[in-house]
Amino acid sequence: MKVLQKAILLACAVALGACTSSFRSNVATFHEMDAPGGEKVVLTPMNPDKYDSIEFSQYAGALAGHLKSYGYVEAGEDKPELIVGFDVSINDGREKLRNNHNPFAHPYWDVRWPRGRYWGSFFYDPFYNHHDSVVVAGTYYTAILSLELRKPDGEIVFEGRAETETRSKALPEIVPFLAEALFQSFPGESGVTRKVVVTPPEAE
Repeated sequence: MKVLQKAILLACAVALGACTSSFRSNVATFHEMDAPGGEKVVLTPMNPDKYDSIEFSQYAGALAGHLKSYGYVEAGEDKPELIVGFDVSINDGREKLRNNHNPFAHPYWDVRWPRGRYWGSFFYDPFYNHHDSVVVAGTYYTAILSLELRKPDGEIVFEGRAETETRSKALPEIVPFLAEALFQSFPGESGVTRKVVVTPPEAE
């Protein structure tokens, strides 16, 4: 199962054209449960409109692999002991400025003089290569994977959320990384938001 998950991450990293060595996300979990112990589960989208979605069926497959690695079993025709609800979303994005800053820049280098999409220096240093430090404007999206474990009587025992900021809206390639982050050290410390870094297999 771990080999399959790594293969999925590798394929997604290639599809995203990833040029970085890691995928960063914020993960928050809230739960009232013991360690996973082999309960029978059924996966279902939280949004009823997504019940017949082929896209969400693919996301369910990615989550099922992680659930199995923690000992959960697909209920099949049996009555489930836990209902696993999930949702995936991405916003419309917002323009942000990112400073691609040279760590060896002159201490008086100050990015504040606008020139189109790039900002130059208000202070001039003839010994500094100004092209090495620019502020680049771009659209950044927030992608979120939400997960809950609920007993058949409706009692929620786990809520979790993994989110990341991305330049891509390619959810099918992003969701496996969010799932990997959400299930690291599952179920995690309750009531705590932690930063999780996922390393694509080819960078290991």
